[in-house]
Amino acid sequence: MSLRQWLRERVLGDDATGNDRPPGVSLVNTLLNRDGSSGHALGDLYGTELPDDLAELLQRRAEVAAELLRIDVTDPRSRIGSIPRLRELLRRYPHPLVYQMLIHAYVDAERFDEARGVAFAARERRAECARSPYPEVRGEVASLREWGPAEIEELKAEHRAREGS
Repeated sequence: MSLRQWLRERVLGDDATGNDRPPGVSLVNTLLNRDGSSGHALGDLYGTELPDDLAELLQRRAEVAAELLRIDVTDPRSRIGSIPRLRELLRRYPHPLVYQMLIHAYVDAERFDEARGVAFAARERRAECARSPYPEVRGEVASLREWGPAEIEELKAEHRAREGS
């Protein structure tokens, strides 16, 4: 007789018949013959438990990331040509990598004021992510670079130096 069976018989009396539960469930639930799903860490959400708004948000983020991988970012001319598409992707979901690419595309196109505007939007998105109630969204802050106006000026100077040489 196992320890679980012995405890079940002591606690439940005559209702203790049945198969012994595997160790994946709690001892109390086993003793009381309750069927329950095994628990998980506090705050962890599984795909079936996601709130509808978060599920939609994560779906859009995945779609934007997949489209982002199709853009050639190695060539400055292709980055410049992808500006309209990057802007459309930002409207669908403000992905951190889209901000990065769009800033660099504007610098390549010598549209420095627009690059500063996108850098400001990236800072605002960073603050918005930090305030999100969902850890899945708050995690984006780690990959979202905090752009300042001085950094855009540095990129401008680098770009001008490349053009001059």
